[in-house]
Amino acid sequence: MRYLGLPVISLLSLVLLGGCSKPEKATENPAAPSAGPAASAASDSSHAAAPVPVDKNTVGTVSGTIAFKGAIPKFPPLDMTQDPGCPPDPQAAEVVAVNHGHLANVFVYVKDGLSAGANPASPEPVVLDQKGCRYVPHVLGLMVGQPLKVLNSDTAGHNVHPMPQSDEDSWNESQMPRGAPIVRAFRHSQIMMPVQCNQHPWMKAYISVMPNPYFAVSAADGTFEIDNLPPGEYTLAAVHEKFGEQTIKIKVAAKETAKADFAFAPAK
Repeated sequence: MRYLGLPVISLLSLVLLGGCSKPEKATENPAAPSAGPAASAASDSSHAAAPVPVDKNTVGTVSGTIAFKGAIPKFPPLDMTQDPGCPPDPQAAEVVAVNHGHLANVFVYVKDGLSAGANPASPEPVVLDQKGCRYVPHVLGLMVGQPLKVLNSDTAGHNVHPMPQSDEDSWNESQMPRGAPIVRAFRHSQIMMPVQCNQHPWMKAYISVMPNPYFAVSAADGTFEIDNLPPGEYTLAAVHEKFGEQTIKIKVAAKETAKADFAFAPAK
């Protein structure tokens, strides 16, 4: 009789080892920010929510102007001489931008009256640039899950630091002079979120993250426009970094343009 003990034991060992081994878990590529955070945020924002039906044949528009009444507040000029990569001359502050009685950099959005549901975010990124050691634009809006693309057109290095209400959306990232873009997205809605540069304390921008596309920022002449708005009655809000928020009621008719004007003034 032949002795079969060792081959049988070896064979059983291989079978047991194969059955107990676990497959390796796939890992995400951390070096692909444009695909990671944006895709995750878009997925979270639309989870278990039906799309909002919009009839493009009946949508309307709301447009208006932001006026400024009274004396324009004065702010000391910005001294950027601490960094040779920044402008050597004093620069005007951006807190209150008034042009012939019209106020720029006011964020206008539909605050109430919209149907419940999901609005898919655009895959096109919204760009925030750094030029002359300032954030450009000073105020912007984008949707939850929509990519934010941060550029650095300066010969100075910067540190991009949004300060959201949610820790989940918080990040703080350095950017080399004329370095590679930073691409991020936000998971939660927020109004006028400050963004600062830790290297240059005068640099500040404001980002509003919205669950829908019905928002705008007033231009240098104070005008704004929100289009593709379904017919209905809404509360429209206008927010300024220094003067706070105002609201008005509007009614948008099918294929019509509703007028909505605001006026801000210094506190008495």
